[in-house]
Amino acid sequence: MSKIKLTGHASGSGTLTLTGPNTNSDRTITLPDSTGTLLTEVADDAITLAKMASGTDGNIISYDASGNPVAIATGSDGQILTSTGAGSPPAFEATTANTPSFAVYKGSGEQSLANATWTKVALTHEYWDTDTAFDSTTNYRFTCPSGKAGGYLFTYGARGESLDSGEGLIMRILMNGGAVYYSYANGYASENNLEVWVRAACMIPMTAGDYVELYAYQNEGASRNLNNIYVQFAGMKVGGTS
Repeated sequence: MSKIKLTGHASGSGTLTLTGPNTNSDRTITLPDSTGTLLTEVADDAITLAKMASGTDGNIISYDASGNPVAIATGSDGQILTSTGAGSPPAFEATTANTPSFAVYKGSGEQSLANATWTKVALTHEYWDTDTAFDSTTNYRFTCPSGKAGGYLFTYGARGESLDSGEGLIMRILMNGGAVYYSYANGYASENNLEVWVRAACMIPMTAGDYVELYAYQNEGASRNLNNIYVQFAGMKVGGTS
């Protein structure tokens, strides 16, 4: 049978007292089968990674509302760690940066523009539309979704066909169908029967329910077409609050 030996320190003069707890139950204290020192406190930087309990790959240690340690469940590829507010551990969530966003184009079939008439561009094909907020079948407009108010960056462009010297293609974005435009860009032909390009970008503050539409204008004297391949309109939320 192994023995337990208590050895006092040769240089010390204090008395070490072992005090039992207030219990009516038998307790067994098992000492480790190794050489070491029992501590009443853990010194700073004393706990190494090797001494920590095993966990799940990708988990992050945080604290719950009671201040107790808790493991944040591993998220999915592409998710980001976000705050869920005071008194709640953070969580891995899908990123919503720069959404809503959309990119649309004219697709097949050129659109005819009557002379000296502002015409809404019929953008019927979508590269993407994260919030299903662009109507590409009826009204050809982007509508700011509920809870997505803020600043939006819009880019657009087109190519007008067969314009003569001094005639031009002009484009603008209207919000809520009003006469006041938020962006205006134009290009003019220097010779006859030229292709005229227009490219522009603008920032527009939007609230839920606001909508924007792309319009084009040409003053050739007769109807002219927009080239279907090069007519594009895109937008995304870049700032502001919801």
